[in-house]
Amino acid sequence: MGGVTTLLASILAIANPADAINLVGNNTTTGFTALAINTSGQTAVGFTLPTGSNYTLDNIVLNLRFYRTDGSDNDNDFPLLQIYADSAKNSTNPIGLTLQSVSFDRPASNSNSVAAFTFTPTTSTFTFLADTRYWLLVDATASQFGSFGWVTTNPNTAPTSDISVTNIDYTRSTDNGVSYTNDLANSGFVINATAATPVPFDFDPSLGVAVLGGGWLLRKHLKKKKSTKV
Repeated sequence: MGGVTTLLASILAIANPADAINLVGNNTTTGFTALAINTSGQTAVGFTLPTGSNYTLDNIVLNLRFYRTDGSDNDNDFPLLQIYADSAKNSTNPIGLTLQSVSFDRPASNSNSVAAFTFTPTTSTFTFLADTRYWLLVDATASQFGSFGWVTTNPNTAPTSDISVTNIDYTRSTDNGVSYTNDLANSGFVINATAATPVPFDFDPSLGVAVLGGGWLLRKHLKKKKSTKV
């Protein structure tokens, strides 16, 4: 009987897998020009989720240059990633929005070269809610020896999404968030996420019959095998 249960569970798991997606993002491995990120310069990207499912944040990948954490050449950068929510969905920058409770690790680097760095949440699970606008703000709490850069895509590549995220906008501040201006340079990033709840799948009656029939045949076979041993 345990074998039947395992079989059914396996089939259901295959029919309804976790939905890992690119929530929103573009190319994170090309480009050279970088927007300075330091204690006064910061860049944000906004996007609006469609109605439907919520999504759990897996990680955020940023394409950075001159980013170092080893302290060599007096260079020791401390990125600050923040997420802001806008339930009204009408914001053009993060000013006045609700800062979400999520923090990230600080990936190590000992090179000034352009590279994709993965920032993983260190707090409890964070969920992007459906039908909500969000802003990812890339800032720095400290930055020695100038700044590190959030590299723009080359050619300039608009972010895309696996779930039809809309109203994707970049904005930049040079006065530590007091004011923002529209930024047409698309910095490289990807927000990876997973469906927060199982995605319903279309039920196929023939599949259900096959599963039940297979279970019945398996139980019959086991009973017959057991009776021949007596």
